[in-house]
Amino acid sequence: MKKLLTIPLFFISLILYAQGTFTWTTQQCYKIVGYDTTQVDCEDILPTPIFYGNVDSLCLEIEKRFVETLNEWRRNHGIHELEYDYDMQSLLTVPWNESQVQSGKISHGEGYNSFKNRSNRAGIRGCGECCASNYRSDIGEVSQFFIQYKNSSPHWKILTNNDYNYISVSVLYDQETNMYYSVVNVRM
Repeated sequence: MKKLLTIPLFFISLILYAQGTFTWTTQQCYKIVGYDTTQVDCEDILPTPIFYGNVDSLCLEIEKRFVETLNEWRRNHGIHELEYDYDMQSLLTVPWNESQVQSGKISHGEGYNSFKNRSNRAGIRGCGECCASNYRSDIGEVSQFFIQYKNSSPHWKILTNNDYNYISVSVLYDQETNMYYSVVNVRM
């Protein structure tokens, strides 16, 4: 009986928190292994929710929670907090995340669109970048992108580097693929 009550309360809290509704589908269950996300059989697995509602509001909440969680971790480990940089967000972070959603691919770019060239064109020096995607919105107070980046040594090294002072984050949702895309930039 205890397990039966947990699932409905969890579902209700997701609806209230996200300012929208989720539709649960047993057709889309995913497993993250290393850097890859693969679809798996949904038997005995809580299915991935598909969000229907104010997606922009949900993505802003995911961005905010990521920065708050990262800054809390940094503070608890003796590293100064990162200040939000709205200029970097509009010049570098959001445009690249929009291109990832359009292409459906996660990367730091190549050639003309390499991270180095994009940051130079934006006039932003001394910076780092993290890119990721996943099929899950945040659950409760847990930042899914924080967990994902923490489990990736190269990304975690960038996000916990004491030399960086500023951060910008973009989270976008692609309803066609039920995929959340993230770009995080940090700079000195």
